[in-house]
Amino acid sequence: MKRYKLKTIIYSSYLYLKYLNGLQINLINQMSFYIWIGIIGLAYYLYWRTFSFFSIVDPQPDGIRNKLKRGKCPPSYPNGWYRLSRSDELKKGQVKEVKICGRHIAYFRGFDNKAYAVHAYCPHMGANLGFGGKVKNTRCIECPFHGWRFDGQTGKCVQGDSFDPKKVTQCEYNDINNMVNQDGYIKKVKETEVSIKKYHTRELNNLVYVWLHANQDQPLYEPFEEVLNHLTLRGESVNYVNCHIQEIPENGADMRHFDFLHSSVADLFPFVKFRWTMKTKNASDSNFYEVMKHPNQAVQKYQSNLYKKYLESDPSRKKILNVLSLDAEIILFNKWSFYFLTTTGFQTGPATVSLYVRTIIFEALYQQAIQPIDKFTQKVYHTVNTNPLLPYWLSAYALHGELRQVIFDTIVWNQKIFSDRISYNLKSEADTALLSWRNWYAQFYEGADEFEKGLDQLEW
Repeated sequence: MKRYKLKTIIYSSYLYLKYLNGLQINLINQMSFYIWIGIIGLAYYLYWRTFSFFSIVDPQPDGIRNKLKRGKCPPSYPNGWYRLSRSDELKKGQVKEVKICGRHIAYFRGFDNKAYAVHAYCPHMGANLGFGGKVKNTRCIECPFHGWRFDGQTGKCVQGDSFDPKKVTQCEYNDINNMVNQDGYIKKVKETEVSIKKYHTRELNNLVYVWLHANQDQPLYEPFEEVLNHLTLRGESVNYVNCHIQEIPENGADMRHFDFLHSSVADLFPFVKFRWTMKTKNASDSNFYEVMKHPNQAVQKYQSNLYKKYLESDPSRKKILNVLSLDAEIILFNKWSFYFLTTTGFQTGPATVSLYVRTIIFEALYQQAIQPIDKFTQKVYHTVNTNPLLPYWLSAYALHGELRQVIFDTIVWNQKIFSDRISYNLKSEADTALLSWRNWYAQFYEGADEFEKGLDQLEW
């Protein structure tokens, strides 16, 4: 009997140990499962952080190259709308400062969620409102030095929490160079209200724009609303280029340079090349639709919708609009070729280009914007928007591929001079297009030379 009980206890112990071992294996399997889920989740999070908004920012140059002689150039700061920032970069209550087109501008987002821009320097003691300034009274910016407040909507200096204008006494030196004593060195000029220059801003296309004109405070045209409701913001590149501003958008009319600078697809695959076909035309030309008609029916339908949006929504803006159509074929081993993409570009004013790219794989919008931060130093942005279902890594690669082509241009831009007297071959379609484009772009310089000569004067 005892022997039977012993066998029963041993066998029961064996079954219990077997159960525990199975339970342990099951727990280990469950732990392994959750560990792998965690690893995959972390990997995706890092992937998302890296590629959901992919940013490539060039370091700012040392400023030596922009001192090179550039030839006889037009004025450095043409008139038009310029990018200030992306909308998501300017938070409610945030204040920033930028030097652009020879002007120092403080810009901020009021508590009414609107973007405002004013001349950066306070007329009281000259402090820069963009460094340490605070948003007050919904739409006012407060000087960090003595607390003077300026209404972003009017530019007027206002008192306290009200919008009542502040009365001041303006004074100036009798002779600031020689310091002549005439009943003192400083004289009263007048009792007056005080204000600083305020700039018109617009916010659309996920960007904040500012109107800068030599002698026209009121905008002469409005920025275009881009077709991007079906696209999502995916990334941005920032490059510094040392050249005159006109050199950069002029690429949009330069047919032949694509053959020499932009044939390479990737250094690792020298047997793969681009072949480009380009057309360009001012939107106000009478034969625009005839010249810009695309032979591919699907592309023609796509472009027709864009032309309708840009050209027919407000015909009065045609004169400030230049259009390009650029087809790219892939060439393999200099033997086989197939269609790859079409770019439809709209140059609106002196510093903004919208590039709609339609490929065999995806659709994208590249927003090119130029900020002239010095006479021969341009800050160039390329913001990419793509189909929301496009994998993040592929939209990052698309931005990198476009930037690669920009770098080829930058190498030339950084070292070239501006040619004011050019020998054109007017029997060539390419040179005829360049001449037409330069004539179109010249409209943005009216009054800019006189403005540039007076840049040392403060604006209050």
